Amino acid sequence: MTTAREFLRAELIALAEIVVPGQQPIVTHDPGPVNPGVLFDGRGPATVCRITVQTGNPTSPAPTTASPTAPTTDPTTDPATVASADSATGPTRDPATSSTTDRATGPTTDPAAAASAAVTAAADALRARGWTVDVQPPENGHYRLSAKRDGYDLAVHAWSTDWRITFTGETPLVS
Repeated sequence: MTTAREFLRAELIALAEIVVPGQQPIVTHDPGPVNPGVLFDGRGPATVCRITVQTGNPTSPAPTTASPTAPTTDPTTDPATVASADSATGPTRDPATSSTTDRATGPTTDPAAAASAAVTAAADALRARGWTVDVQPPENGHYRLSAKRDGYDLAVHAWSTDWRITFTGETPLVS
C-alpha cells in the first residue's frame, strides 16, 4: 500500500506542477490507508488511499460571476491577495481592502477560459503520462475530468469562480 500511495501522491504533485508552473502544489488531504467499506466500529484492513492536492495561480484575474463589465477585484494589484494564508486554502482576499478594475478595460483573461485551459492542460499531461482521460463538459463554471490508469482513479476540478485547481486520486483497492 505504501508504494501505491507514494506513486499516487507523486503523480498528483507532478500533474499540479505541470498545469500551474511556478506554483507549489499543496497536499490538502492524505489521511493514509482506509477501508472504504469499513463498519462504523473501525473494523477492517486499510485498503485504499485517497489524496487531494491543490494549486492555482493567485495572480490570475479575479473570478467573477458578474457581468463582463462589472467591477471586480484585480489580484495583480490587490495587496490583500498576497496576504498570508494557511497551507490548505492558499492566499485569501479581503473585500474591504481590495482594489477594483473594470472588466472591460482591466484584466483580459477570462476566468472560465483559464479554468477550461487548466483542465485541458491536465488532460494533455495525463495522456502523455499513460492515463486514459475523460473530460466532462463544463457545467455552471465547473470544469472537470476523470482519469484511470492501472486501477488508479484521478479527478481534476477547476471552477471559473475560484483560482484553485483540485487534483484528487485514489489507489487501487487492495484486498
